[in-house]
Amino acid sequence: MDYEIKTNIELTPDDLAEMYIGWGDDEQAEFLNLIGKSFKEADFNAELQCCYMAGRITKPGKDFIYTLANFIRVQKFTDKSPHFDRLINTFETDGLR
Repeated sequence: MDYEIKTNIELTPDDLAEMYIGWGDDEQAEFLNLIGKSFKEADFNAELQCCYMAGRITKPGKDFIYTLANFIRVQKFTDKSPHFDRLINTFETDGLR
């Protein structure tokens, strides 16, 4: 006999942050890749969403993003500014993965 159990779990940003920190680098990178993919496929203006979000990111978040972005730059990703509605596709046009 098969049983199915369903439950609702409410995860807060704090919960997700703790989960993220507990993952290895492969899982952390995959999570960020999935966020990027979801933004790319969103039915809203993801670049504008990034603009709104940027105003709410505090120093700890900025430090994390800045550190990660510097490592990405070291890997020779483009440093040109994204164009309106092309934020999500900036790296695709350069043949980089």
